[in-house]
Amino acid sequence: MLLALATGAGKTIIATNLLWRMSQAGQLPKPALFLCDRDELREQAYAKLKAAFGDNARIVETKQGGNAAQNARIHIATYQTLGLDDDDGFASFLSEHYGEDAFSVIIIDECHRSAWGRWSEVLKRNPNAIHVGLTATPRKLAESKNATAEDQEITANNRKYFGEPVYEYTLIQAQEDGYLAACEIVKRKASIDNRVFTKDEILKAGAKDVRTGKPLTDEDLTKDEYTGKDFDDELFIELRTPEMCKDLFALLCQNGGPEQKAIIFCTREIHADRVAQHMNNLYTRWCGEQGQTPKDHYAFKCMGGPNNGADMIEPLRGSGERAFIACTVDLLEAGVDIERLNAVVFFRYLQSPIKFYQMVGRGTRIHEETQKYKFWLYDYTDVTSLFGTDFITKPPRPGRSGSGGDDSGGDGDGPSVAEIGGGYDVIVNPQGRFILSRRDGRDTPIPVDEYRREVIQRVIAEARNLDDFRALWIEAQKRRQLIDHLLGDNFSPDVIREIDQMSDFDLYDFFGHHGYHARALKRPERGELFITHNQSWFNSMDGKAVIVLKGLGHQFAQGGTDALESQNLWEVPEIKLAGGLNALRGLGAPAQVMHEAKARLFGV
Repeated sequence: MLLALATGAGKTIIATNLLWRMSQAGQLPKPALFLCDRDELREQAYAKLKAAFGDNARIVETKQGGNAAQNARIHIATYQTLGLDDDDGFASFLSEHYGEDAFSVIIIDECHRSAWGRWSEVLKRNPNAIHVGLTATPRKLAESKNATAEDQEITANNRKYFGEPVYEYTLIQAQEDGYLAACEIVKRKASIDNRVFTKDEILKAGAKDVRTGKPLTDEDLTKDEYTGKDFDDELFIELRTPEMCKDLFALLCQNGGPEQKAIIFCTREIHADRVAQHMNNLYTRWCGEQGQTPKDHYAFKCMGGPNNGADMIEPLRGSGERAFIACTVDLLEAGVDIERLNAVVFFRYLQSPIKFYQMVGRGTRIHEETQKYKFWLYDYTDVTSLFGTDFITKPPRPGRSGSGGDDSGGDGDGPSVAEIGGGYDVIVNPQGRFILSRRDGRDTPIPVDEYRREVIQRVIAEARNLDDFRALWIEAQKRRQLIDHLLGDNFSPDVIREIDQMSDFDLYDFFGHHGYHARALKRPERGELFITHNQSWFNSMDGKAVIVLKGLGHQFAQGGTDALESQNLWEVPEIKLAGGLNALRGLGAPAQVMHEAKARLFGV
């Protein structure tokens, strides 16, 4: 079976609970295997599984010539540990330490990342086990008559093997439900990206190979024309990267300041080097203007290996004092949880929607400690057009193994990288601000103004003026119906409120301000005014009733309308000690008293 959940929505926690409940029900007669493709995912899984199973959850590794997980109920392994990617000793650890049908359940994390035909060996050797695939991006394989038989192995096409997902939870659903951070998309475009360079133009401009510094010849250039999608991969334009970095730095300063956590996805390693250098220069200049000391490792290249930036992932994740801007190709695309990440930036072109969704997922986690409930997606290469496209991958060419054509970038033995010097003006132009929503069954970026306008139009359709809206809002059932109608139409008032930077305002004030031109009051302000403006009303009643009603103002200040409709309201110490609902009975039916109190609260 296949479980498809947005990145950050809790796939590993679901897997842990599934195994725990099966174990408690006596449905794990043999051990279970949790299989992933990188150490980072293995450690994250181990932490969660160990919390449930204690020493019965162990990592598969060689220990004194044996298997360290031999007697455990839950085995946690990478493909590499089992020898599933080792051409010399194919599946050596698996065949040496595990017999046929060794497992009751096999859970494959990030199953879309399967290598063609390799790690499917563990599934073939355990045909009677339950096979569970976990992914945010269930891959389909585009059939090709050129593909080898190995290309068509069972795990290459998730849906063909596992079937349609038995449970799906999308990015937009998770954002609307408040489990993942809201996303504001800011689209930019360098003017030169619309330009096409011919081979002759590049040669006449005296292009040099970035890696060698030598002038390029006709034989070095493999194409007749070069477009924006070739920039920073095969063709560097001198001013393009610094102008894009300058534009991005200005956006960071506008939207929370430069000292925020961000990942910039670059085209290749040399591009990441340059971006890091420019971002550091901009930051140093900014610090000088602000009269403050620059913090350590502001922007850094983050590629594989401890000496190539991978050692900076931990400070990026955990420190508020260093390591802010990670410039990478795809090292951080999946399997690295960075809850405090404020921005995801695309300086590279992409064709793979799988890769794109995984990269966007780096920013979706909420971080309570830093009050991060939204993140910015800065799109300089129109990658957000991949939202809503199918997760279909072209099969590799015969004889090629690996990721199945997921444009991986890097600095291998590819074509020469040409650089053209000055003489070309580069201007970065704004393309608009967007919110991700669901339209016609597809994820679609909607302009922020259009999204807000449609939300407000739906509210006004149910309440023509502010008095009608206040009367609707006071009635809990009608208020919930309104919110449900909005969510049912794929509009989230919480998301647009977050993006409009009105999180300190109750939705009543958000709707009142945008829909009826009313003055918006923050929750503490409205709660306080309710108490000060109704003093004569309070003077006419019993002291305990006054405490209860003023307590409503205090609770609204903290939790808004929802706090007034929670059963926990009557467990608040000041309200409970004053008698709660019983204290209101002297004023009439408690429901009517509460109704009047809300009318006064929202009427100030």
